Amino acid sequence: MSERPAAIDVLVTVYNGERFLAQTLDSVLTQSFADWRLIVVDDQSTDGTAAILADYAARDRRITVVPGPHQGIAAAANAGLAHVTAPLVARLDGDDIALPERLQVQHDFLQRHPDVLAVGSDVMLIDENNKRLRRRHAPIGWEKIRAILQTRNCMCHPSSMIRSEALRRIGGYRAKFRNSLDYDLWLRIAEIGKIENIAQDLLLYRRHAAQVSASGNTHRQTIYSVGAATDFFLRKYRPDLGETAIDEANTDDLAHKLVSLYQSRLDAADVASINRHAIRLLRHARALSPEARHALDRSLRPLLTRHQRAKVWLYSALRAIGMR
Repeated sequence: MSERPAAIDVLVTVYNGERFLAQTLDSVLTQSFADWRLIVVDDQSTDGTAAILADYAARDRRITVVPGPHQGIAAAANAGLAHVTAPLVARLDGDDIALPERLQVQHDFLQRHPDVLAVGSDVMLIDENNKRLRRRHAPIGWEKIRAILQTRNCMCHPSSMIRSEALRRIGGYRAKFRNSLDYDLWLRIAEIGKIENIAQDLLLYRRHAAQVSASGNTHRQTIYSVGAATDFFLRKYRPDLGETAIDEANTDDLAHKLVSLYQSRLDAADVASINRHAIRLLRHARALSPEARHALDRSLRPLLTRHQRAKVWLYSALRAIGMR
């Protein structure tokens, strides 16, 4: 007879995470809510990660180690999702620490709010030595979150708990967005149901040198986040055009897709959001041809607010003198 599924499957993906992994695993083991299973995807680590996981799995049968395909974070996460049997999935990174009450608080919240598909929380930022740095507050209220998501990510992914059925319904994670996997995920979940946050620190969210260097490429960050938002608006206004082509070496398709959106009958509330993404692409994308830049700028300018117009003028002036 097969075992009864746990109430929550905690999903962690890790690659060469030996430095902080034990702290992450211990934070799950010490949760006040005990009906969980921990699924850890080891994405072919070359350090001591595998040994650490083997030791923990031998000591607690609730821990399952899954080999990852080493094809990026999305592929690793989807490999873990294939093993999920619980109705709820709690995400956690291999260097963060879940506070002891996290699973209980989020589980209870989702039980009380069956119409909510995913819930995040406030987080406390910590450094490499576990020193607490500052609190990061998350927006509260579905309408506010939905509005903010149209312009930027406002959910801390490793603090989230998601209904498994919602993840299956949207097809899991999409590899093409790399640096903005979570933003794309929230936008797609928001199309089928509500997302909420809890105004309570439930996670110690680690910031360290490897993360800073990985996220410091503004060009790359812009492409993936603007791409996720553009796909969201394409699904709403121009599903006939298909998805954006994400290419760090050539961002013309993103610009052309945004131009196509401007040629659609946009809701007034969406214009400012699309303007913001277009302005970011014009400012930060390094691989944009003069023709695509001109076409996007020409489509954008008639719809700018006065404040946005001043921004575009400033960024154009800085570009003209070789600054960004």
